[in-house]
Amino acid sequence: MRKEYQLLLFMRNLMTGIMAPVLMLLLLSRGADIASLSLVLGAFSLTVIITEFPSGVFADLYGRKNAFLLAMALMMASYGLLLLSQTTALLLPAIILHGLGRAFSSGSIDALALDEASDDAALARTSARISILESAGLALGALLGGALAGIREAYSANLVLCLALSFALLLLTALLVRERRTPRPAAASKGRGALGQITLQMRDGLRFMIRRGTVRMLFLLGMFTGVVLFAVETYWQPALMAMNAPPWLLGVVTSAGFAAVMAGAKLSERLLVRKPNTVIGLMLLQKALLGAALLLLALLTRLEWFTAIYLLLYCTLGGAGVAESILLNRAAPPAQRAGILSLFSFVTQVGGLLASLLGFVITRQAGFQWVWIVNGIMMILFVCAVTVWYAIQRHRQAPNGFAADPAQRIGLDTAPQAEAEEAAAALGAALQGTSLEHLAAATLLTLSQHTAASAAEPAQDND
Repeated sequence: MRKEYQLLLFMRNLMTGIMAPVLMLLLLSRGADIASLSLVLGAFSLTVIITEFPSGVFADLYGRKNAFLLAMALMMASYGLLLLSQTTALLLPAIILHGLGRAFSSGSIDALALDEASDDAALARTSARISILESAGLALGALLGGALAGIREAYSANLVLCLALSFALLLLTALLVRERRTPRPAAASKGRGALGQITLQMRDGLRFMIRRGTVRMLFLLGMFTGVVLFAVETYWQPALMAMNAPPWLLGVVTSAGFAAVMAGAKLSERLLVRKPNTVIGLMLLQKALLGAALLLLALLTRLEWFTAIYLLLYCTLGGAGVAESILLNRAAPPAQRAGILSLFSFVTQVGGLLASLLGFVITRQAGFQWVWIVNGIMMILFVCAVTVWYAIQRHRQAPNGFAADPAQRIGLDTAPQAEAEEAAAALGAALQGTSLEHLAAATLLTLSQHTAASAAEPAQDND
């Protein structure tokens, strides 16, 4: 990955991290009160959800560099209004501009970096590097934001630094980034205006999302991951404080969580560079561990064990994200990559919205630990269903061996994906004579251990 992209990714997440530990307090000091705080946060979330996918399509059509420049201009306007704000009337447009900036910045620089990955090994390295840079920026930013909080009243020091960083990012992007555009075929956009081209690109992205096979499975897993993430982030702090944890431990655990994401991403990168054909098995195994860790969080009452499982959950999340990124970016056409990444982020946020509704229903009847139990079981059951689905599709298509036609293989997309075929074949062998009560353990173990790359042809890009 180019050094300028690494710098921009780190600085973008550093800016986000600076605001993270004080955001609620900052909003309260800039015109919001307890009654209007949910309104302000709702406006931010709604803005991001509505514009996430269209902003990615804009980046594909008009340039990822232009999208990121627009994002930084919106961020500068947002921080400027926040510095001036003393009432909700000024706070609302500031937070809406912030949501727009967040939407336009997500996926743009990431897509530029991923465009340069020429094979699966390069995809693994780039995906892991992006995850590491994001976590490092957020972790350092959170520590810096906490230190700046007491320097000026109403968190002005945090805002001034973020304003300076957004200006620096705009300037560096304009000077350093050289984008090689992938033009859309002329026939596809002939006779269409800007709105028509964006609509067409959005339609193509939605068609991509519902393609049968691995792509559809990735988006569904992304939604379930959003459910788990929202459940963890909403309730882990109250759970920790209920164990009489000292307040300073919250900051330490938050930073350690980012470090765990980096560690998981790096471990997955090393494994997948050496054994690229384990990508689907590794992802499913880690998603199952994600659900199991959530279940354990609900059951543990000792502070040290709770913290250890929390860090394991985030380590698993970082590792699964690398495998997810490889599969998604391998299938995504380069001309649609930013839009597809934004669409994936949108689906994850929808999962979080569903988790909030589920959490509201459950917590009215029982403790929040039951939110973790229900969501953890849902994740494990879905991973088991996906695993069994691969085996069934594989045996339906070619019960005595691999299908000769790549387009017919286990219901995947028309581009062959060797690791999925190998995982399904190994799973089919493992299921013979296996009792139902050991099905989940056997399938996940087989998927994670199977590495016979010589039995499959090289995976091809879907571009």
